[in-house]
Amino acid sequence: MKMRNPERTMRMLGRLYEQLCKIPVVGVPMARAWNRNLGRLAFYTPGSGARRQDSLQGVRAYLLETGRRMNFPFEILPESEGPDSFEFFVNGCPYGFERPDQAAPCDAAMEMDRMLFRLLGADLIIKASAVEGAPKCRIQMKWRG
Repeated sequence: MKMRNPERTMRMLGRLYEQLCKIPVVGVPMARAWNRNLGRLAFYTPGSGARRQDSLQGVRAYLLETGRRMNFPFEILPESEGPDSFEFFVNGCPYGFERPDQAAPCDAAMEMDRMLFRLLGADLIIKASAVEGAPKCRIQMKWRG
């Protein structure tokens, strides 16, 4: 399933999450819950190509194919590849998050990816992010089995 204009869609979602997270008390939990459900939807939607993987290599292949389809370049770090995990860079935030005041919407948005990859069989762990001042987001994918 290919999104017509993924860059524009993701930027719009980023602005939506920023506004949602500004709502006192309930905004951040609502954004996180919304994104966990989007992760489930992405996994269970027919034609998405998502399914429980048999290995970390399957998760890696899914990540790279999804990035290719949505025009989000992921850069696998060869030195990080092991039997149970690997790390990769995201070259530019698809949501447009770059500032420290965007940390809450960034973390809420990542709930979608955390849920999707949990269903695929891996844990997605943020090692460094642009909102924390890193030049690129660095993410670890750890096999759950």
